[in-house]
Amino acid sequence: MQNHRGAWQVVSRVALIALVVAMLPNVGVQAATSQQKMTELQKQQAELNKQIQADQAAANAKKKEASGISSQIEDLTTNIDSTQGKIDDLNGKISSTNVRISELETQIAAQVAELDIQQRNQDETLRVMYETSTDDLLFMIVGSSSISDVIDHNQYLSALEDQIDATLTEILELKEQLEKNRSDMEAQKIELTGFKAQEEAYQAGLSSEKAQKDALLNQTVQQQKSLEKEVAEAKKLNAQVEAELSKIRATLSRGSGPGVTQARDRGTSSVGFQWPTDYRYISTYFGGSTPFQPGGGHGGLDLVNGSGTPIYAAADGTVTTVTEMRLNGNFYAYGRYVVIGHNAKWSTLYGHLQSFAVSSGQEVKRGQIIGYMGSTGWSTGPHLHFEIWDYSSRVNPMSYLP
Repeated sequence: MQNHRGAWQVVSRVALIALVVAMLPNVGVQAATSQQKMTELQKQQAELNKQIQADQAAANAKKKEASGISSQIEDLTTNIDSTQGKIDDLNGKISSTNVRISELETQIAAQVAELDIQQRNQDETLRVMYETSTDDLLFMIVGSSSISDVIDHNQYLSALEDQIDATLTEILELKEQLEKNRSDMEAQKIELTGFKAQEEAYQAGLSSEKAQKDALLNQTVQQQKSLEKEVAEAKKLNAQVEAELSKIRATLSRGSGPGVTQARDRGTSSVGFQWPTDYRYISTYFGGSTPFQPGGGHGGLDLVNGSGTPIYAAADGTVTTVTEMRLNGNFYAYGRYVVIGHNAKWSTLYGHLQSFAVSSGQEVKRGQIIGYMGSTGWSTGPHLHFEIWDYSSRVNPMSYLP
């Protein structure tokens, strides 16, 4: 579906323009010739409308696709920002862990130095105690005023030795704890560094995906613009065709012959119907083709006149429907329309009205104004779409009108 169109479309558009230009100087001499040209132009118009609808649908789809991609890009951006936040948090934790490890190493070094001092003090104390353990002990006994002094001195030395041992034990335990804490910090640092690497890899993947989405969004927007340009070109051609159709219709409305009726009521048919409006010509007959039904199957008569032309009840009856067909705020199909039930067998429908003059449930007489001609719904210009129903089946109105 690349570019959604092929070279044949360019050729067909050129051919269409050529057809329109070729028709310009030849329009509107005889009604039959004009009617034939109008039919050809209507076919071209139907093709253009079909192309416009297809291109517009494709453009809308691209717009929706672009919106979806933009939403995905926003999600990716949010995830990238969130991941960066996690990485920043991990960097902070790693930095904090490094500080704590450095502090523990400083504490360990201080404790090691303390331990060395205590060790040297203990060694010196023990050496002195050993050297003086015999002679000095005898000297202390002789020189002491009492045995109590000797005992106190020995207890002091013993207590000092015990204190040195306790201090060394405490220092060793503290050193072991500090070493364990440092080991734990190192393990935590390794774990945090691993988490950081994972987040950075995830962020790199997100950034790569975002770059791809950005490129896809740009491509989609360009395709949307291309399709919208095609729609604008097709509408421009459609306007040229519609202008040509207007010229032909104007020619037909000034003449006489098949399809041209000036009066709204040429009498009443055997089943009681009259013409439902003043009209200049019939643009489409029952079963014919329209820009919205290029394959045929038109369900009624299209009677053309200006906006605001009165619409009349074709026969006595009861108004059963006064409504409008809208989708997403826009008219479609019949647009504003009225249905009148005439008896158990017959009913009539009046479509594309500009406005209503009756309400549902109201009794009306043949020839009473029920609304005004417009171009609501699927319509290319002001006209009345008129249908006659025999029970639940559409029938050709020409078979039941005078």
